[in-house]
Parts: sequence; structure tokens; C-alpha cells
Amino acid sequence: MTRLSAIPGDLTAQTADLIVHFQFEGDPAPVSVADPRLRESLAAILKGDRFVAKPDASLLWHGDGRQTASRYLVQGLGSRDLFHRGVLHRAAAAAGAQATELKARRVGAALAPASQWNLDLSEAARAVAGGFLYGCYRFNKYLTDSRGSADPEELILGTQRGEPGKARPILVEVAAVDRVLRLARDLVSEHPGYLTPERMAEIARKEAKQAGVSCRILREPEMRRLGMGGMLGVSRGSEHPAVLVHLTHRPRPRGKKGTPRVVLVGKGVTFDTGGISLKHSDGMEAMKADMSGSASVLATLLALPALRIGAEVHGLLMMVENMPDGRAIRPGDILTIHNGKTVEIRSTDAEGRLILADGLSYACRKLAPDYLVDLATLTGACMVALGPACTGVMGNDDLLVRRILECASATGERMWQLPLYPEYREHIRSDVADVKNSGIRYGGAITAGLFLQNFVEPTVRWVHLDIAGPAFYETGYGYAPKGATGVGVRTLLRFLGTLD
Repeated sequence: MTRLSAIPGDLTAQTADLIVHFQFEGDPAPVSVADPRLRESLAAILKGDRFVAKPDASLLWHGDGRQTASRYLVQGLGSRDLFHRGVLHRAAAAAGAQATELKARRVGAALAPASQWNLDLSEAARAVAGGFLYGCYRFNKYLTDSRGSADPEELILGTQRGEPGKARPILVEVAAVDRVLRLARDLVSEHPGYLTPERMAEIARKEAKQAGVSCRILREPEMRRLGMGGMLGVSRGSEHPAVLVHLTHRPRPRGKKGTPRVVLVGKGVTFDTGGISLKHSDGMEAMKADMSGSASVLATLLALPALRIGAEVHGLLMMVENMPDGRAIRPGDILTIHNGKTVEIRSTDAEGRLILADGLSYACRKLAPDYLVDLATLTGACMVALGPACTGVMGNDDLLVRRILECASATGERMWQLPLYPEYREHIRSDVADVKNSGIRYGGAITAGLFLQNFVEPTVRWVHLDIAGPAFYETGYGYAPKGATGVGVRTLLRFLGTLD
């Protein structure tokens, strides 16, 4: 793990492999540079290279020998008018990615005065330190030669005078969030021959014990008693049985009367072949990421004790594997979900909504949540609508949807609301059951959301996050490499923090 610390100043006198500064478009030099000589040198280099500080733009300077740091990185922030915490997080993540590629061991990042960024110390430190660590992540567990790909050993934040002491507890929180994010990204990156539903349950139990989160595991006999036809149906074709992991965080000391109760439900298909409705082989290897929702829910729950979140939070990991053998469910079969509603199977590749149906109805009936959120790599249609880097947001409560979107914007996670038009229910109407699990080709993300709404009690405030695109990047971005992202964790943690 990268050591995090804070000292006063712009880090000009620090010996380091790399010093990072952030610059607005139109400025001659970064406002975080206070030393006149360094500012003059950087301004000349930036002007000579015609550097334009747009988002994701950067300039690496090896210095002129008069500085103690061997290299300087200027990372663009774009326009001041469009600046917010999420922009800074992404810029810091891009800087972390560069630092890792440069094999920098000791790195500094200078924070600008609050008046320049319009962010207080806590927001700026979380964005820069958290973003930097996010960009450093690589999954190299199975690389036989991963030398030189390790994270930097140390990140030093340069703050304003009197602020280092205030920054230290914030950096402790940043490290705690980074740890669970890395766990989520590691789990999504794991190969499906290793990460079976039962293995995921074992990992969740172990991590929950260390974090101080209670963990209960429900297996198939109990699911039969509970009538969870979705979980049992999807898992029928696999040699690996379904597992439901129920995690619980209760604040200590116990929250006062009226403490909100939140349930998070994560889709956990450890590998999705599509079942009898078999997927095309091209790209099927990425279906190991179909459990990203459960990984994000696990990571969120594990962070709550360290962050001292005051809400009561439950996490349901709906773990299955979707395989096509002689016992697998078929198109035309009818399943009965936990709340008693029946589902006609039109496509066995629309399996995620079946297991979420059990999870959502179990949450409503057994846990009576004030807020209910599900995360799922649910539909390719959401990627068609919003692209590969944006989460689709749907829900039955506009205020809750807006709060989630505000939290996402603040953390730099791109999310966009999609409607739940009631007339689209016609496309999932079944002649032989209460609902069918797949509709027409068009508006597939919306009809999937409408399907899920059948299993949410009308009095429960609910939001559905379709993370099919941003859960696993097929193409890397400047602020994130190819692969798992841990999407949703930072948004959910910010949301839960607002409930205290």
C-alpha cells in the first residue's frame, strides 16, 4: 500500500521522483506552485510546448537541474467554470496512472488554496489522494513477471500552512476506501474458474469478520424454503450451487431512533454463458465481470465501520453461475419468485433480473428498508444508450434518484437517469405468467428496470443502477486502465454518508 502523508507548502524543496501540479485551462502555470523560480520555469516550458490544460491533458518535465525533484507532471483540469471535485479526482487518477508507468517511488501532489479550487481541505485531499491511488491500480496477480508495476511507495500532499494535521484523518479514510476498491476490482478481475459463488461467499465472510461487519450465508435449502425461484432457477445448470450472502453494518453506538435502514443488492453472476440462450463466443471471457454489482456492494459494506457511517446498512450478494447443461432452465419455463410472482422465461440470458427479483423482494419483505439500491451489469441496451463509461439510473422516487446522481457527480462517477415509462410494461407482459423476463429489442434497459419494479414494494424508495458499461472497461481511459473499475462504491459511500 502507498503511504499517505501531508506537509505544508508546494513541495518545491521535496526530493521526489515526481511532483504533480494541476492547472486550469488559460492559466500560465499551476496555481499550486508558490515558488517564483519554479513557477517561472514551468510557465516557460508550458508556453514553449503550447500546453493547453484540457481535462486528461498532461505535460511531463524532467527539470533543469535546479530542483530537488527529478520530474514534474502538470495535469490539466479544463475550464474553471466547469471544475468540480469529480474533475479533480479524474485528473489525479490520470496522474496516478502516469506515476505507475514511470515507476515513481516517491511522489508529491500539491493542493491549491481553497479559494482557487473552491474546495475545502477534506474535499480536495479526498479527490487528489483517492484519485491518485485509483489510477495506480493494476491487476497483476497472474503475471509471472510483474516487476516494475508496483504502486508508488509514498504519496505526499502539499497543503496550505496549518492544514497537514487536519489532512491526516482524511488520508486514513482515503486509504480505507482504496483498500475496499482494490478488493472489488481484484474480485471482478479474477478468473471464473477460481471465483465461484461459494468462493465469493468465503471471501465475503473472511473480509467481513476483519472489518467488523456481520455476515450470514444462505444456501440452496434455505432458498427453497424461502421460495427463491430466480436464484434456484439460474443456478440449476451449474455444478456450483447458488449462495446468498447477507452482510449487515449496524453503527456503534447504536443509532438513535429514526436511523435510516438501507439495503444494497448486488448481482453476482460469477460467469454468464447465457445458459440455453447461449452467448456468442466473441467476448464471452468478459462475462467474469457479471458479478461486479456484488463486488461493489461487498466493498461498500466493508468500508462502513472505518468511515463510521451512522446508517444501518444491509448488503445482499446474489451469487450464481449461469451455465447450459441438461438441468438448466429453458425458454418457456415459468419460475416463482420470493414474493410469489411468476415469471415466464423468454431468454435464459436475461438471468440477472431473475436473481435480483429474489433479492429485491427479500429485502422488502424481510428487512423493510427506507432506501433500496441495486447494482447490476444488467443490459447491453444500457451501453447502447449511454456508452461504456456511464451508469444508467432508474427508480421509483425522484428525490432519491437526484441524490444518487448528485453523489455520483461529486465523486466523478458518470451516471445518467433513464425513465421508467409505464406504457413500456406492455413489452414484458406475459400471457402465461405475471411477467416475462425479456421484452422487445428497443428500450431494453428500461424494460429491465420495469421488470425489477415488479419486485419492489410500492412504499419502498428504490433506485436501480445498471453498471453494464462502466463495471469493466474494454478500453482504458487516462484515469483508469482496462479492466475492473469498482464502479458505484464511491457514489454509495458518499450517499450513505449523507444519511448520518
